[in-house]
Amino acid sequence: MNKFRLNIYNALSIILSLFFVYGLVIIINDFDEIFSNISKVNVFIIMSATFVYFISVIFRYLRWKFIYKELIGNYKLNMFMETIIGYMANNIFPFRLGEIYRVKRVSDKESISFIKVLSTIFTERLTDILALLIFIIISLPFIKEFNYVIELDDRNIDLLDFGNYLINYFIIITLFSIVFFVIYKLKIPLIESLISKLLNFIKSLTVFFSKKRSIKKYINLSILSFLIWFIEAGVYYIVSVEILPNHNKLDLLFMILFVCSITNLSGVIPSLPANIGGFEFFGTLAFLILGISTNQGASIIITVHLILFVPISLIGIIILLSEKLNLIKKK
Repeated sequence: MNKFRLNIYNALSIILSLFFVYGLVIIINDFDEIFSNISKVNVFIIMSATFVYFISVIFRYLRWKFIYKELIGNYKLNMFMETIIGYMANNIFPFRLGEIYRVKRVSDKESISFIKVLSTIFTERLTDILALLIFIIISLPFIKEFNYVIELDDRNIDLLDFGNYLINYFIIITLFSIVFFVIYKLKIPLIESLISKLLNFIKSLTVFFSKKRSIKKYINLSILSFLIWFIEAGVYYIVSVEILPNHNKLDLLFMILFVCSITNLSGVIPSLPANIGGFEFFGTLAFLILGISTNQGASIIITVHLILFVPISLIGIIILLSEKLNLIKKK
């Protein structure tokens, strides 16, 4: 059954990623211009953006360390290296299964419950989502140009109509929730047992928030999450200034906060490793909504994605290979 579910996940990831790649091909006008824009980005810009990204990785490590100590206690492993390996694995496995790989490694090394370690990662992801949503709310009032109707050749896409689809989606989810609640109240033994296990599982994942903690700890966690994403948005900003040199720098900052949030929130959708396809589609679409051409937007997003993908993946692979070599030497 687990293998069947995994196959379904993999199939869904491939289908959705191909769908997003197809959508990207539809909205892009000139791939030659995109390749030209990317090739003009100099090495200093790439190195600077990469350096900024690794600063955000350090803050990710500090946040995970803070959460881990709060929920589990002290540790013996090299948590910074495990952080890098986790993000490397996310770039290799679909649907962010790299998180599970990181949890398994830590659980085995520290002899700690898998669920306990998973709760630390879940806390990270939950605070990520909240921080990104707040960035969207903060940035929107400062964005001067926001196109509710996108023109693509002879077709127009009305984003308000898309919003209505989302509203209908949430209505359906609400109705399912009501039905779920009614079934629970009927107290059917099997269903009651399944729901109880599900609620206990959710409770174990949200233990950081379900147990009372000092306000200072929540503030520290929030500050770290905001810093992580503000610094990562700096990667987008550095590349954007290079490709959009004539754009107002302050306006561009708020646009980047919006685009960075949209691209990373798209990671919750099943996709190929490193959110390939979805990252480019939603990032380019976000730029298009903000009045930036698809060619320029795609150039920025593809360059940023390479910076977020290549260096940390290479370092993660090197760490894993060195571990294997050490094991061989010990034998």
